[in-house]
Amino acid sequence: MAAGLGAGSGAAFALVARLVPAERVGSVTGVVGAAGGLGGFFPPLVMGAVDSVAHDYTWGFVLLAVTATGAGTLAATAIRRRARATVDA
Repeated sequence: MAAGLGAGSGAAFALVARLVPAERVGSVTGVVGAAGGLGGFFPPLVMGAVDSVAHDYTWGFVLLAVTATGAGTLAATAIRRRARATVDA
């Protein structure tokens, strides 16, 4: 799991280097890093809150899966759109 997470993180930062103008790489890398930090901070809070209310983790997993699906869809469409704009230019 750690190898997969590391590869995913490396891929995200590699995309930043390829798709963002050189003068903005630092700020975009900071935003990506902050998003990763929040991604490690909020899910345990959500799972704990759901468990304390429902005494079951099912809805917490559903919320996290829906969020991950939405974020993945947004990232895939934004990256694809940005890549097309880079190739066309």
